[in-house]
Amino acid sequence: MTKETNIPEKLELALNNLTERIKFSGPVNNYQIATEQFTQDLAAHKIMEDLSALQRDIRQEQFNNQLTQQDLDKLRSLQIKAQENKVITSYAQSQQEAVGQLREINTEISSLLGIDFASLAKKSNC
Repeated sequence: MTKETNIPEKLELALNNLTERIKFSGPVNNYQIATEQFTQDLAAHKIMEDLSALQRDIRQEQFNNQLTQQDLDKLRSLQIKAQENKVITSYAQSQQEAVGQLREINTEISSLLGIDFASLAKKSNC
């Protein structure tokens, strides 16, 4: 069950304005573009899927004490492929920059409100 709250019109307008400004800011906008490019790049997706599957297999082999040098070589090769793929690196870098900007925004809002804004937003599922 969701609890409906009435937000004062001026506050809602300010929040919508803030949301739009964040969405179209450099780092967040760059992340949205990089995400779209990553979504459409089948080769980048394949590299990441293969890397994820191999990492999962290696964790299992480590747990079973059956990890081989060949497994590690294959992992390193896939990691290099991912690092050399411009779409993947652009996506990862833009994600880090967007997160950094959002942390700065959270810090600023939190200092103005005197509370940790992000934790408040998490609790209310914003």
